[in-house]
Amino acid sequence: MSVDQAFWGFNKVSYDALAIVFIFFLVVIPSVVLPLTLCRPSSIFLYSLMFFVYVPAVVIAVLNHDDSLVRYFWLLSGFCFGMVFCCVVSRSVRQGADALIGKAPSRGVVLINIIGALVCFIALYSTYGDILAFSGLSDIYSQREKGAATSLLIGYCQVYLAYVFAPVLFVCGVLYKRFFSLVLAVVAFIFVYMITAERTVILLPFVLLVMCLVFRVRGGGISNVYYLFLGGSFLILLISFLFKYSSVVNQLGVYIFTRTIAIPGLFVSQYYDLFSQQGYTYWSHVSVLGRLIDIPAAYVADEKWPALGKILAERVLGIQSQSNANFVATDGVAAAGAVGVVVICMAYAVWLLVLDWAARGWSKVFLFSALFPLAFVSTNGSLFTMLTSFGGFYWILMLLIDKYRFHFGLRKELAA
Repeated sequence: MSVDQAFWGFNKVSYDALAIVFIFFLVVIPSVVLPLTLCRPSSIFLYSLMFFVYVPAVVIAVLNHDDSLVRYFWLLSGFCFGMVFCCVVSRSVRQGADALIGKAPSRGVVLINIIGALVCFIALYSTYGDILAFSGLSDIYSQREKGAATSLLIGYCQVYLAYVFAPVLFVCGVLYKRFFSLVLAVVAFIFVYMITAERTVILLPFVLLVMCLVFRVRGGGISNVYYLFLGGSFLILLISFLFKYSSVVNQLGVYIFTRTIAIPGLFVSQYYDLFSQQGYTYWSHVSVLGRLIDIPAAYVADEKWPALGKILAERVLGIQSQSNANFVATDGVAAAGAVGVVVICMAYAVWLLVLDWAARGWSKVFLFSALFPLAFVSTNGSLFTMLTSFGGFYWILMLLIDKYRFHFGLRKELAA
């Protein structure tokens, strides 16, 4: 990373025996308490956080500076404690014998998601009908500028269609052979991509299909996670050795390794370096809390407030960009340093606990597949944004309403 991506803050590796031992213990301690099987939705979120954020954050922070152990000791220790707390809370929810083969979504819930998708279609087409286009690599950023949300409502329509309604309908279509739901979902993914040019959106159908097949065939065995970590490790090694010799591998490194794994990990320490020096936000960047808490003096006059990613990009990298980061960096590190990380991990654990409780009795094959986009979003966005804009609260509400129950003739289960 220090060879090809130094601009973003990846320095020449610096370490000694003590640093390696510190990394070893920080990785092993939460690994011991991670869920042993994928029998609850929180397991997907915790393993995603571990793979995409925690391990990269620990390794990059410790190896990135000569004084990393002194600089980041309490920060990484707090993150370790937060991970352990989340895992222990997750494992406290007991699952029944039907953990994998449970209830399917009712027709009423599927209908709600279809209606939601159609409403989003209408709102988005009326706004962006003139700029719809398939964008190549050279046109992505131009298309993203054209497809930027024009209002809060339109922004919600974009993310809910791509990350909530379409995934639910796609998974229902694949698992329960509902052709209309499947086609509507695929069209939705393509439609949103033609507006926002987000590569993640166009890749989601393929990822969801793989998730459905894996969990349907292999169940919730822990071996699925082993394959994820082994496959990810192999990919990293492949990129490290071949990125100089193959343009394909180089691009693979940029879009998958650098942007999906390395940069989310780097942001944890990078946010700490900025906000520990210029002032923590104490959660004043959160919409509701910002009305109750004064904006720190360092950011009062900054027109980019409360977009922490834009502030970091300008003040650390010297560019105009949006350095979106995971909730640990934005809602934890930037808010209150190591203490903030512990607090936000506890809040995350509470949400996971409620999600597991709401999901009891449901088909975990359906949940694991349909919830994966939300789990991935949690590794690259604010917790509060994930709960409101990407369906964190919606999922809990939907699971509870369908479980306790539709009395209006809509309760009939989809045939498995």
